Amino acid sequence: MSAVRAETHRLLSLRSTGVFAALLVGCCFGPIIVMGVVYDPAYRGPIDAGDLGKCVSIFHVLAIVFSGAYTATEIRFGSTAVSLLTQRNRWTSIAAQTVVESAFLVSAYAVGMSFALLAALLYPDGLAMTGRSWPYLVLYLAIVLIWSSMAASIAVITRSVAAAVAVPITWMLLIEQLASMVPMLDRITPWLPFNAGHALLSQALGEAHPAALAWPSAIAAAAPALALAGTALALHVRRDAPE
Repeated sequence: MSAVRAETHRLLSLRSTGVFAALLVGCCFGPIIVMGVVYDPAYRGPIDAGDLGKCVSIFHVLAIVFSGAYTATEIRFGSTAVSLLTQRNRWTSIAAQTVVESAFLVSAYAVGMSFALLAALLYPDGLAMTGRSWPYLVLYLAIVLIWSSMAASIAVITRSVAAAVAVPITWMLLIEQLASMVPMLDRITPWLPFNAGHALLSQALGEAHPAALAWPSAIAAAAPALALAGTALALHVRRDAPE
């Protein structure tokens, strides 16, 4: 618990934390407000989970930037070195950092989605949430946390802000998109983590094939995060802090 308290104090003491909090919360409801401002009756329809999901996709990218940049920066500026000196086990510092980063993202998501739902209620065509909408939003948060953990793991492995931010975003928005355009890779692309995550979201909304199983996509989405986390932990407990 002392490690978690120390990591929380460190996070809250940074000016960048407030900037990230504002961006993460604002991206959840900002697009809904813009849609209301530029409302066109020709495109009637209430705000639904799919519209909120578009807001979460922005949150997703910002969460990767936050986790990657924060973790790599803390390592480079010696905060990890202090933790290694003051804590009995080396793994404690990385575990505490993961817990605090996840709690920060969950809190920002909860606040942002609350404002998004309020903004949607004020939208001219209102808000339409079904029984599948709430599990969809919770599942999307879980996927965001998986990707943010991958960014943090890459930060621990490479100790580079650029790598921690660029690698997951490039993989997510470029490499997997290009791979999906190659017919010869049709059997592989469903097993790529970003595509697997979207398959799970489609199933949550009832848009996937009825016979589709969730567990293969869940494994494909989580396996890279577990592999990177294991590698990061192994390196963290063996390497010295950067000078």
